[in-house]
Amino acid sequence: MTNPTSKNIAVIRSTFSPYGGAETLAVDLIHGILDVPCRVHLLTTPGQNWPLDHAGLTIVPLPIYSNQRLLEAWSFEKAVNDYLKRHPFDIVFSIDRVTSYTHLHAGGGTHKSFLTAKNHGSSPAERVFRKTSLFHRYILHLERQGYRNPSLKRIHCCSRMVADDIRNDYGLSDDKLRVIYNGIRWEEIGELYRNRREVARRLCREENLDPRRNWILFLGSGNVKPIRREADRMGVGSRVRILGPRPNGWRYAALCRAMVLPSRYEPFGLVAAESQTMGLPVLVSDRTGYGELIEDGATGVRLTSIEDVECVRSAFRHLADLVEHPVLSAGEIRTRIRHLDNRVILNQIVHEFLEL
Repeated sequence: MTNPTSKNIAVIRSTFSPYGGAETLAVDLIHGILDVPCRVHLLTTPGQNWPLDHAGLTIVPLPIYSNQRLLEAWSFEKAVNDYLKRHPFDIVFSIDRVTSYTHLHAGGGTHKSFLTAKNHGSSPAERVFRKTSLFHRYILHLERQGYRNPSLKRIHCCSRMVADDIRNDYGLSDDKLRVIYNGIRWEEIGELYRNRREVARRLCREENLDPRRNWILFLGSGNVKPIRREADRMGVGSRVRILGPRPNGWRYAALCRAMVLPSRYEPFGLVAAESQTMGLPVLVSDRTGYGELIEDGATGVRLTSIEDVECVRSAFRHLADLVEHPVLSAGEIRTRIRHLDNRVILNQIVHEFLEL
């Protein structure tokens, strides 16, 4: 029998990818809400292979116009609003940029701050394109309207940096902002950590990597051709291996000495947290939320200016020193972030943030 006190909750996430941090959060969050128990409607788009099956869950594929990102964003926003008008919910938790929700996961930070970061180092033509782009203007509109939404109760910020950006960009008050760092699959990664030497040997065989080399891990997305061209231009092309998309990319930390994430704008940086769970020191930029958790000179290095060449060189020299003369063991680095265990974080989101 259904619990008469259980709530109806809508979770909004348009797409699913097995490699996406937002999608992983959505899956884990839905499981956590269903355990309360509550009834959940997942508002998504057609053709998404969500790994979810539960009697209390209804997956709702909303019709959208596809193959053009502006039309996709506009039609998904419209479909979400239409559905919410016909179906009242106690809580609407969005993991996408739409305008109607009670709770928002601001996992992408603010689009306004993202564009500011992208414009640093861009050509004048690229800056003009972003300023006049209908897509970017529409996403900024969604963001602005969402933060002005009268139903808004709370925003989940995955770092203090994100909370500061929302406060500075849109003037939201502190009572709307709740900082809860993203969670890591502590036990799942721990299994590989305990067998990391065998994992490293297997991955080296599978990827044809020389185990005698001191590999540094970078996990990210984007166009690989410019990276390959730049590596060749610098004369290090033979020392760079671009493997493409891989499930559970943190597995490759088993064969690496360090991990780097010198992002221009990264709201949290889950891959850095996952690499630390595998015992690696990491280098992150000061525009990466995870940098707030780095013990500079012990668990990693914070790059304070990605635009300053000498600053970048100095940060990498410090990382090399940390690799050769570690302050903490791999196990001690891993232990430092045990508080990010996904079970602890999900409990905070479900019971403290959503107040279920």
